[in-house]
Amino acid sequence: ALPLTITGLMGFDRAVVSDGGVILEEIDMRTMRSRLHSNVYVTGDLLNISRPSGGFSLQLCWTTGYVAGKNV
Repeated sequence: ALPLTITGLMGFDRAVVSDGGVILEEIDMRTMRSRLHSNVYVTGDLLNISRPSGGFSLQLCWTTGYVAGKNV
């Protein structure tokens, strides 16, 4: 229950699919496994990777999902 009021937009040039998430230093990027919790794998938009709109989010999800799947 956190009401928000949107007062404006920053424009298309500043648009991102996702911003924030799990800090990359907490993830073993070779396996996508959490360094803090041994049975947790973090992929896609849950990672703290800011990127422009336009397919980057899909590629991130496919790639990290593949890596995690191969290592589970």
